[in-house]
Amino acid sequence: MARMKDLAITEANKEKSVRGKRARNSGNAFEREIVAAFGNGARRVGQFGGKTDVEVPGWLAIQAKCGNGFFPTRLDNALRSLSVRGDELKAVVVGNKPGVGVRRTSLIVFDLQDFLSYYNHRTEDEPSEDAEG
Repeated sequence: MARMKDLAITEANKEKSVRGKRARNSGNAFEREIVAAFGNGARRVGQFGGKTDVEVPGWLAIQAKCGNGFFPTRLDNALRSLSVRGDELKAVVVGNKPGVGVRRTSLIVFDLQDFLSYYNHRTEDEPSEDAEG
């Protein structure tokens, strides 16, 4: 009888191992997607054990998370409901209510494709170093 229990535990551990591998592979694929989206200079650094998953040297350190548990539909709905004029960028800022005497923590949320379009547009307007004569 004890042997059956041991087999059941072993099978459960194998399933956890498979789920963990799938989650890790999904996270790695998401990091590669972010690197591809930012292009020039962006690189994955998370595989070296640090907290930063993707780095765009000189201005951006990214912690990449994907999955249903990390995607708050409420924020997405708030972002999509905004209307903008011209070259404006949509953003949602969320903050907590920590109480008296405790500093508020706030985050800003952009749609990645909107942000990349805005950022790429801005960098194209800047004169390149090669243009100096």
